[in-house]
Amino acid sequence: MTAELPTRDAFFACLNSKFRVLNVAPEQFDLELVEVSEVKVTSRQQAFSIVFLGPGDKLMPQHIYRLQHEVLGELDLFLVPVGSKEQGYEYEAVFNQLVH
Repeated sequence: MTAELPTRDAFFACLNSKFRVLNVAPEQFDLELVEVSEVKVTSRQQAFSIVFLGPGDKLMPQHIYRLQHEVLGELDLFLVPVGSKEQGYEYEAVFNQLVH
């Protein structure tokens, strides 16, 4: 059975906090949650996305990463690099849920 992922509101409450990336080598590092989108609702689904900012010297390929947060605990997220800024690389995770 898969663990329940946090809600959009739970991520929003953690905006600007650090998430430790656990499954990277040779050493772990932090990503900062910098953006949580509004929920977009259609007749079939509701969706939102979150964006993390990571170090500028470590570009992570799209992959499922295990993240650890002091409030949300450990979670596995599929992160995709979506851009770079002077401060580092940006990664996005998108959440879709079917509406019943």
